[in-house]
Amino acid sequence: MSCDVLILMGAKLTEPVRVGIVGAGNRGRNHAARYDRIPGAEVAAVADIDEPKAEALADDYGAESYASHREMLGAADLDATNVCIHATLHAEVTVDALEAGTHVFCEKPMAGSYADARRMADAADRTGNRLAVQNQLLYTVETRAARALADAGELGDVYHGIAARSSGFAFDASDDPEEVPLGARRRGTPYVDGYGSPPFVREETAGGGVVLDLGSYTVGQLLYLMGSPDDGLPTVERVRGETFRTVPERVSDGSEYARRIEESGYDVEDVSAAFVTFEDGSVLSIRTSWSRYAEGESSAVVGTEGGVRLDPFEYFSTVADVEMRASADLEEYLFRQQLLDGERGRRAYEFGLWADPLYQWVDSLLGNDDPLPTDELALESMVVTDGIYRSAEAGREVTREEVIERASEETE
Repeated sequence: MSCDVLILMGAKLTEPVRVGIVGAGNRGRNHAARYDRIPGAEVAAVADIDEPKAEALADDYGAESYASHREMLGAADLDATNVCIHATLHAEVTVDALEAGTHVFCEKPMAGSYADARRMADAADRTGNRLAVQNQLLYTVETRAARALADAGELGDVYHGIAARSSGFAFDASDDPEEVPLGARRRGTPYVDGYGSPPFVREETAGGGVVLDLGSYTVGQLLYLMGSPDDGLPTVERVRGETFRTVPERVSDGSEYARRIEESGYDVEDVSAAFVTFEDGSVLSIRTSWSRYAEGESSAVVGTEGGVRLDPFEYFSTVADVEMRASADLEEYLFRQQLLDGERGRRAYEFGLWADPLYQWVDSLLGNDDPLPTDELALESMVVTDGIYRSAEAGREVTREEVIERASEETE
């Protein structure tokens, strides 16, 4: 590694953090542009089996290019590896990068299956290198404010979460990230409706459909909000889920949409509904959709003393026997929190970096902040998403043990 490790098992590096990006497609280009704006980060290498793509992206940032991730890991002087390829390939590249001595930031979903996600987590534990997984909903001001209310006891004992839709950010190279709803869409099927490429809607490359694509955001967010500093994250006990493939069924023959469906090899779900029971007795309702004829429903967390709706943000409680429905000045809250973070926090606020998971990742590697447990959240989220698929296949509720046992069989 190029920088001295000042604290073992996770720590502090000196600037710049040299990052190698695996995947020079849409996500790789997006991440490279964001790293270029982040103080203390440097894109040092790019790897892609499409060598011209790797070379073009590397040239944009004065980096070295490689024809494979293994070649890059063997030759480049890196502190961290950023994985931006199809979900079904995440585990192989992540494990190789962790064992090569780099920290790893992985695009969501964590993997195409719980079995692969478990391999990644085990490799991080075995090597002592950090693993982080993309989820921008964890850093929104709504999530921060909701967690602050929960930690202060204003929600009481949390017993119900709803993972449906929350406001997140679409990041690019601009100075003004676009706010978008994540978790459920009324109309927005990848490739079919114009965004993304065919691999998004093929199980072979994506691992699944909307459950993995959008559910990984909101499920991780709600697991975080339903957890606590004392008890940690809620542990999945059992899952009941159903999946639906509605878009191909309602598209007329001869249309551009029908052509795109046929051309893409569309074979994944585009709507899902599920219900999760945790070991502590709390429950989580989940709705995900790329295209669904229903009004958008906000994600929420509810306790015995109060509840929070996330989009738009509102707090519900009873004060002096009066039923309260309160809004919040989140902009002022965010501004004050960033000031309390010191110079780096003020700079993040000024340049719109505060909600970017890549900024938070680099900041944690430099030892300026304690990282959120994105790897733990993503791994437990994979129990939920795998559980939804197993339940839909079996036509019944499945237990955590069944999900893990099935994953063990797949890795043998």
